[in-house]
Amino acid sequence: MTRARPARLSLRAARRLAIGAQGLAAPLPAGRLDVRHLRTAMNRMGLLQIDAVSVLARSHLLVLRARLGGSHEAALGLLERAAYPRQPERRELTEYWGHEASFVRTCDWPLYRWRMRRGSEGEMWPLYVRFERNERARIDDVIAWLASNGPATSSELDSAMGWGPGVRGPWGTRSNAKLALGWLFWSGHVGVAARVGFTRRYDLIERVLRGDVLARDIDEPDAHRALLCQAAACLGVATADDLIDYHRLPKRIARARLGELTEDGALCQTAVEGWNVPAYVPADVQIPRRRSRSVLLSPFDPLVWYRPRAERLFGFHYRIEIYTPKAKRQYGYFVLPFLHDDALVARLDLRFDRERGRLEVPAAWAEPGWWPTCIAAEDRALEALVTELRSLAAWCGGEGVSAGPRGDLADRLRMALGRAD
Repeated sequence: MTRARPARLSLRAARRLAIGAQGLAAPLPAGRLDVRHLRTAMNRMGLLQIDAVSVLARSHLLVLRARLGGSHEAALGLLERAAYPRQPERRELTEYWGHEASFVRTCDWPLYRWRMRRGSEGEMWPLYVRFERNERARIDDVIAWLASNGPATSSELDSAMGWGPGVRGPWGTRSNAKLALGWLFWSGHVGVAARVGFTRRYDLIERVLRGDVLARDIDEPDAHRALLCQAAACLGVATADDLIDYHRLPKRIARARLGELTEDGALCQTAVEGWNVPAYVPADVQIPRRRSRSVLLSPFDPLVWYRPRAERLFGFHYRIEIYTPKAKRQYGYFVLPFLHDDALVARLDLRFDRERGRLEVPAAWAEPGWWPTCIAAEDRALEALVTELRSLAAWCGGEGVSAGPRGDLADRLRMALGRAD
């Protein structure tokens, strides 16, 4: 590690800082994974965005894989034991609205009380706000039912209450219990005690979290400053917008808090080559010596989830095409960037055929200006990509990789896979 010069950073140094901060340059853990490895990963990321898309694997498990390796079942088991133990005192992670729906460290839950208070006052999704104003009695009924009966899913509550179909909104019809639980979850009155598949089981927050966590009350300015400092540590180097987006903070207020943190010396303002806005780094920042590992990243990995930053750091223009009609997709349904040698050098459309136990690559694209052009460097990149694809197939519980014809990298990838067989 070498000391950074906060006055100005090269773009290469900025990428090295960003990658190192997320733990994507550190060697993968050796041996059996345990909670200490998960704890290290969460300390580097601060939070873990939850997503339900499972054409390959749940996104949050792919994010963990990039930092922990192991297997799908090992990552899932670690996460479930950390987030849903029967005893609240053993709960290291819990669910809340961080960067979208997220796993956050239990010790950080009090840092979101400002969002809970604002939510109670009407700053949340309009559908929840309208429901609370019009159906407060139903919300009180849910609290009373949970208090008497313990954890439940929204469908179990609807059935127990004999409630009708619910309210129609932009994302379809939401049941009365789902709306009541949504309001209670946002405002901090209930938490997620367990999951059945991908269905949440809610309970009163005092039965989900430890008493010492619930007893901590942090005022809004201090919470914002703490979350901004955490974001700076997790991002390595970032603009104000990058830092604000990490925990989805109120923009105007968060900018004022950034000024305070800079004045206090907790953060240093710097310039990054090619960026037209100032950047911030932690006061004790150091530039890692290690280059990145070669790894495929989830579309919701913290390194790339804020698309303007991914473009600014890596020249990587990224758009999720899951909701784009198939005929209009440019790259594919579930496209993962390939991190190699401190750059995002390719993107691959991926899916896992569970019946055949095989990883499929319908399309593979080289990134213009970033994919290696000299023969030796390209051979190394292809070898690293093939190794990573085979590792991902094994992580999913399968064997073998099939590459399709789409994309300017497809032919070269098929040849490299053939040579490796």
